[in-house]
Amino acid sequence: MTDYEDSPPSPKRYKSETTSDLEVSPVLTDSYQENSFNYERKIFNDPIHGLIELHWLLVKIIDTPQFQRLRRLKQLGASYEVFPGACHQRFEHSLGTCHLAGELLAHLCQRQPELSITSQDILCVQMAALCHDLGHGPFSHMFEEVIAELRPDINWKHEQASIDMFEYIINTNKLKPYFEQVGLNDNDIIFVKELIFGQLNQQNNDQNWPYKGRNISKSFLYEIVSNKLTGIDVDKFDYFARDSYYLGTKISFEHMRFIKFYRVIKVDDGKLHLCLRDKEVKACYEIYRIRDDLHRRAYQHPVVKGIELMLKEAFIIANDYLFFSSKSGKCDIRLASTIDDMFTFNQVDDHITTLIKHSHHPNMDKAKEIIDKIERREIYRYIGDTHVSWTADFKKKACKSACQDIIKYCHFDESDCHITPNDLVILTVELTCGDRGEDPLQNMWFYTKVCPNKATRISKEQVSTLLPQTFRERNIRLYCKIRDQHICSIVRYGFKEFCIAKGYAIPKGSDQWIAMSPKVGRVLASSLSVAEQRADL
Repeated sequence: MTDYEDSPPSPKRYKSETTSDLEVSPVLTDSYQENSFNYERKIFNDPIHGLIELHWLLVKIIDTPQFQRLRRLKQLGASYEVFPGACHQRFEHSLGTCHLAGELLAHLCQRQPELSITSQDILCVQMAALCHDLGHGPFSHMFEEVIAELRPDINWKHEQASIDMFEYIINTNKLKPYFEQVGLNDNDIIFVKELIFGQLNQQNNDQNWPYKGRNISKSFLYEIVSNKLTGIDVDKFDYFARDSYYLGTKISFEHMRFIKFYRVIKVDDGKLHLCLRDKEVKACYEIYRIRDDLHRRAYQHPVVKGIELMLKEAFIIANDYLFFSSKSGKCDIRLASTIDDMFTFNQVDDHITTLIKHSHHPNMDKAKEIIDKIERREIYRYIGDTHVSWTADFKKKACKSACQDIIKYCHFDESDCHITPNDLVILTVELTCGDRGEDPLQNMWFYTKVCPNKATRISKEQVSTLLPQTFRERNIRLYCKIRDQHICSIVRYGFKEFCIAKGYAIPKGSDQWIAMSPKVGRVLASSLSVAEQRADL
């Protein structure tokens, strides 16, 4: 194979040790633009998408210690403790999302060359798709809850860490010359960050267009990786297919069919948007139904959330006694402070539970005990859940008060083992279709076969009368740290009475909950005895 002018400096055939566990071979393919150079690419064999072809610059990013950290972060966090097959990592999800971004852009380039999508545009969008999850911490989104608890003064999200880590990768691994070689400049790096995070602090003066990476004529590119308008993007396409595969569940959504029906059309707001063929409107609702189903069956599974509650508690305890190395070489950075420096944050992954388990610090005994309980399957008992109003206050203080009220309804006898509000945990679970819980299709545009260049709206009423009336739901779940069945049965009864008193929906199956305290047990036994006597008559 001959070396090409646009191959990386000091050309070599990529046989990276860091990707040796995947089937990899170098190939040469043309860019989508006729006047672009030829690029050396690499093929990965993926169980979901088959053969994935990636540009050599993307492989340069993949073959860095910072990106390889994603191999040590499970995609579904604590779900693996409940679903044994859910062992896939954020590494392969990132590759899959990158691949689908390329597939969507290849489709648009072929069908709509007038969009003038450049090879730099394609590379930037794929790069954003590849790097969009770099900022995740241990056990997925649970780490964000830990940071929110330990550092309530900041509104930290993993997307912020993703763009910080992306810049850290470029600088630490001296990738800037490689970027310049394919025509990517500082503005393109800003573009990649905007695709991951959204609007940055460097605001554009144009009130109608807040982005700097690309002008308004490329507005549709911002809807591919992280779609802020509809929530339908290649990130979801990959994790739907990948998560369902490893969870062992079946889904009916075909992402490649969806991609083939995309068109870019200028709409009423003066911007170019991704529009979908009108006959795929039900597939849009299917996307949100699948998301809801995955959340209910896996991501928000009662036992999964119980384990996450325990991990969160262990992490908060460990924060003051578990330290990570700084650039100076000192081991003096607390867990909650690792997000401030990507050098330190790169050390944080799912193996943190092992660090806690083998810690010799005497003040870590409680955290070690929690990890040990998880391994022994002594998980916090799931008591039940109920629907509450979206506006109901269930912040930390309100949850504490609710736990006190529940205990009042439990009617413990003197002979019972009493519990305190600290033995109960209330967890708020919110499910929405989109960011605001509104009908997701109200922000989506469609086109018809007869008018492929005219965008139109489709209302929910035009689709079906069987569609939901509301698109958001809020539940509260109750967990008990004491696993004793006798105690938990009393708490279940108290939770039911609490829900009735507050006017909440009665928990599912609560008609079979019986408080088995001695007092209630005697009354129940007496009632059964009378019933038996009457039956004999």
